[in-house]
Amino acid sequence: MEQITEKKAMIDQRKAFSAIDIGTTKIVALTGYINEKNEFTVLGKGVAQSFGVSRGEVINIESTVQSIKEAVKYAQEEAGFFCKKVVIGIAGKHIHSTQNRGFINREDKDKEIQQHEIDKLQQENRHVNLESDEEIIHAIPQTFRIDNEYEVANAIGMTGRRIEANFHIVIGKGTAIKYIRTAINRAGLEIADLMLEPLASAASTLTDEERKVGVAIIDIGGGTTDIAIYHNNIVQFTEVIPFGGNAITSDISEGCQILDDLAEKLKVEYGSTIQDYAKDNEIVSIPGINGRPPKEISLKKLAGIIQARMEEIIDSALFVIKTSGYANKLGAGIVVTGGGSLLKYLPQLLSFKIGIDSKIGTPINFVNYKNHNDFNNPIFATSVGLLMRAAEIHAQQHIEEQIIIETKQEQKTEAKKEAIIEQPTQKTEVKKEKTGFFNKYVEKFFSNEAYSDTRL
Repeated sequence: MEQITEKKAMIDQRKAFSAIDIGTTKIVALTGYINEKNEFTVLGKGVAQSFGVSRGEVINIESTVQSIKEAVKYAQEEAGFFCKKVVIGIAGKHIHSTQNRGFINREDKDKEIQQHEIDKLQQENRHVNLESDEEIIHAIPQTFRIDNEYEVANAIGMTGRRIEANFHIVIGKGTAIKYIRTAINRAGLEIADLMLEPLASAASTLTDEERKVGVAIIDIGGGTTDIAIYHNNIVQFTEVIPFGGNAITSDISEGCQILDDLAEKLKVEYGSTIQDYAKDNEIVSIPGINGRPPKEISLKKLAGIIQARMEEIIDSALFVIKTSGYANKLGAGIVVTGGGSLLKYLPQLLSFKIGIDSKIGTPINFVNYKNHNDFNNPIFATSVGLLMRAAEIHAQQHIEEQIIIETKQEQKTEAKKEAIIEQPTQKTEVKKEKTGFFNKYVEKFFSNEAYSDTRL
């Protein structure tokens, strides 16, 4: 990716991370870092209209590539750079989920369970029976059981011979995943991780308390409506409904006999999800086609069209929630997000239809940005959640790099100790000089001053 030469804030690119939300109606590219106050900070934001994507799936690779490049360009211009490795969101009607239970046996039952053992168990559960054109996107551990005892949420630090776990497996169509990878690669980027979009939206909008007592997040996008259900701080259920806000636009276009772009504008500027709240005499005038006189649209009629389709979306979501078995365990109710949640009176319609509390979810409380209020908007819920995942990956890589450095340092120290035993006087002097230089180098490498040569 070509570097922007304009001088930006003094940020080391090695401390930064990026993510892209490839949606049906828009593509959002974000790049960020963790600042000196330990705040999750967005440095650059780019939004472009999405072409080549339908219901969450890439159907025209070249059009999608151009949309990705445009979004990245805007984010890069603002931040001064954009990271090549990115976390990407995935949704679409091809996504489905299942449950699986797996186990591993341990050689030393008295040794505390370590993270690498959980990772091994998780990796082995990525080999469940799949159709010929399917891939596992996530294998999410839910609960663990040690030696057939009671279930626990976290097995690390416990002891035992056998570790069992329940996994929530998210599966996608291999071809759809391949097209996403191809589009990202042709845009000059690499995929660091794929993340199911409702999980990303949940990460940026839900609190720990909501996840604990039970909550359903409904992300109404352009092409799909994505659902994730949490209880006891665990992802319990995920589902993708294959229609969203674009279906409302299509209904308005057909019902009012107008073009899609005008229908979208009407929906965004004047749309309401409850027809009874619209006044009978409220009219909006739109331009006529090819010299024809302007056309008048009743806002009450418009609200009726929107309400009918939105009720269908809500009914589908309610069916999914009931199917999950967690309908009576949503102490925190429903959080609705995504572009479709911007329609007026949606929380009221949800509460009326479903009978439990609901609210609009935005990522404003999870992000630091120069124009902070820009993120008080549900359309950025998924992209911010993806960037949060990118931050996790970046932090983990930094820890692993430090472990490698420390391991090498310990190996050198042990080697020098052995050399000292053989030739005490001569080798002691060498040790003092080299160890001091190495420590000084490591200290300098991880200090802020060490980044000055690569700052923008």
